[in-house]
Amino acid sequence: MAVYTVLKPEAFTRVAEAYGLGAVQEVVAIPEGSINTNHRILTPEGKLFVRHTTVRSAEDLRFEAALLTHLTESHFPSPTLLLTKQGQPFLELEGGRVSVFKWLAGEELKRPHITAEHTERLGQELGKMHRITQSFGGSRDNPYSAEQVRSWLAGLRNHKDEEVSSAADELEEHLDRAERERSHGLEPRGVIHADLFTDNVKWLADRVGAFFDFEMACKDAYGLDVVITLNAWCFDNGAYLPGLCQAFIRGYLDSRPLAPVERQNLFGHALFGAVRYTASRIRDFHLSPLPPEQLTRKDFRTYLARARALDAMGPKGFLALLGL
Repeated sequence: MAVYTVLKPEAFTRVAEAYGLGAVQEVVAIPEGSINTNHRILTPEGKLFVRHTTVRSAEDLRFEAALLTHLTESHFPSPTLLLTKQGQPFLELEGGRVSVFKWLAGEELKRPHITAEHTERLGQELGKMHRITQSFGGSRDNPYSAEQVRSWLAGLRNHKDEEVSSAADELEEHLDRAERERSHGLEPRGVIHADLFTDNVKWLADRVGAFFDFEMACKDAYGLDVVITLNAWCFDNGAYLPGLCQAFIRGYLDSRPLAPVERQNLFGHALFGAVRYTASRIRDFHLSPLPPEQLTRKDFRTYLARARALDAMGPKGFLALLGL
């Protein structure tokens, strides 16, 4: 959610015409995220979220649209994707593809305000979503596999920035350990969110209003989704927060049990997730040439700290942290 493609006013007029939204009254750029160009627009149809991507394929966007339809029909709180007047889930525009969503009500929680009650409810909703996606027929491979991450690290190891090259060497070691600790193909899989950060959840008072930003959704191990979310919500000031971790897992188990193999794989998934997000933040934020007004940066060092903390505690220590 950043400004990678500068869209002229007439581009938004084309969007409004294609979707039958009426005259565009206001356009506000949203300089956050790592891949897309996003805007908030106001029309007679209300406030809307407009996402422009140059990296997502038509197949990716159709998968996302089908998943959101499935979640909505299953009464799971998720975004409402609008269709063009021709019934299409996206519009070809300015060298990319535009998707339009209804603006979601609610607030995003900032880290100092996250409580154990919040993470428990978050875990419950994630468990519900995993149950629902078991009946979803669509499939998309995870584009951020260990092989993909390893290729990123290979490129970063020779970077002229010494901090980057040193981090890449360390991350490769963590990735090797993560892969040793995961039993691929032996645990339950289904469609996961794969990116459930604090800025991808809307809250209505003390309850989850919606999960959103499903563009990274794919088919992979449910346990990977569990610990990607835990890494994002339950770590602060250089350490995991046991109260938040245990409440999150308790909430998840209220909605969906974890099989023994899933529990065994949690450490490896968590370490992989820490490596994956450290590497992507180096590439997408630390090395980005975009100015501050076009991109809100995220520090890769916070995820490197997660990888180091996990490596130090090991599988037994991690399960103890989770109360498992």
